[in-house]
Amino acid sequence: MRRAAEHSLTLGPRAEGLTLQQWLHDALCEAMRDGRLPPGSRLPTTRSLARDHGLSRSTVTAVFERLLADGYISARVGRGSFVAPHLPLASVDEEPAPAPRVQAIALSRRGRDMAAAGSGVMHRNAPLPRTFEADRVDAGLFPAAVWARLAARRSRWHETRLVQGPEWQGLAPLRQLLAQQLLLTRGVRCEAEQIVLVPGARQAVDLLARLLLNPGEEAWVEDPGSPAVQAVLAAAGARVVAVPVDDEGLQVDAALAAAPRARLACTTAAAQMPLGHAMSAARRKALLAWARTAGAYVLDEDREGDFIFDGAAPAPLKANDGEGDCVIHLGSLAFSMAPCLRLAYLVLPHRLVEPVCAALALTQSQPSLLDQAVLHDFIADGHWARHLRELRFVYGARAEALRHGLDRHFGRWLRVAPGQRGLNLTAWLPATARDADVAARAAAAGITVAPLAAYRLQHPAPAGLRLGFAAFSEASIRGGVARLAAALERG
Repeated sequence: MRRAAEHSLTLGPRAEGLTLQQWLHDALCEAMRDGRLPPGSRLPTTRSLARDHGLSRSTVTAVFERLLADGYISARVGRGSFVAPHLPLASVDEEPAPAPRVQAIALSRRGRDMAAAGSGVMHRNAPLPRTFEADRVDAGLFPAAVWARLAARRSRWHETRLVQGPEWQGLAPLRQLLAQQLLLTRGVRCEAEQIVLVPGARQAVDLLARLLLNPGEEAWVEDPGSPAVQAVLAAAGARVVAVPVDDEGLQVDAALAAAPRARLACTTAAAQMPLGHAMSAARRKALLAWARTAGAYVLDEDREGDFIFDGAAPAPLKANDGEGDCVIHLGSLAFSMAPCLRLAYLVLPHRLVEPVCAALALTQSQPSLLDQAVLHDFIADGHWARHLRELRFVYGARAEALRHGLDRHFGRWLRVAPGQRGLNLTAWLPATARDADVAARAAAAGITVAPLAAYRLQHPAPAGLRLGFAAFSEASIRGGVARLAAALERG
């Protein structure tokens, strides 16, 4: 008969003056009350307790009989003794020990900054997002059965890799495929040796901030821009410099006037987050000229470049880097793959590859090797291309449904930004409107629209709304637009 494994139970030392029976009784009661022996759990046998703690078996048996009489345990013939589901109140002669005073542990200054910044970007997303919630994808479109089949095929390979050392740069075959995809779809020329796999976009920003910036050194960020990037940089000790953004992208002249000695600039050049504009050629040239002259780096995040519905995709900044080698390209797979797949990648200047890999080794931050191998097969077998084609078709239809609905219900009052890329649509309000008030009225009707004011750091943001469409059916989008219009009419 199969028996439960027995483990030695650690008991506190016997106080002076206590008999062995009283010490064992009190120690077992304490273990039951503090959760080491939870309700319903099996107690060690009298034989094992006697052996482990140097007691006679008769002493242990006497203690078990007392615990049984007091209602602490129950005995089952042939199975052993078990902790009662509900413990009795402590008897008069069994006074509980006073609770120890816990000394408050103060966080470091950087720890306080990190906790404060992180609380503002923790997304507790519900499984079913509310209509028009931004940056959500339709997880039901992901070919989970295909992924599971590929993972099963790779399981034997993974077993052999578990006993080998980690590859901090990432699997070489996957990096080679990503380099080919970047050239084909983004116009980025790079070698597989420049690519490093990381466990997520935010982890990459945090790692680079700590590698490239001393505490207090300046980093340019787009304003309005990603709250998460702003928070991660601040938590890493950087002095965040908010740089205004217009329809040409980051205003380099304003950045130079505010912080000419910055060491890092963070951009979303292909599709500015949240406005959606592509950075103009003139701004790209000015930004790269500054970086080369100042010996600084530009971190360009390609958030949603897989989803272009109206023509050729704007190139990421790395495609303009040439021989300057000062742009770090951050690509994320979060929006095109399953949301729980934590994979991103960096295309680094050659001189940064070794320091980044060393930092990953130090922090033990490496994406799952099995996920990397399955992703390689997913791309190599053509599933990636088919999946993206389906997403572009479905998301493109949903984007058009949202655009048509907004035009129908709001006309010129809500002006939709030209061009369409990504998973969200930006709509501009009249200059006299307050987008935060509009978002509040929408929320009261069960609809989530993000006001552009939520993305601003220092400079005024144009009045507008950011609406997600990717996670919602066309019928849900049409109904959501009608509810939004009704809510705003009542306001």
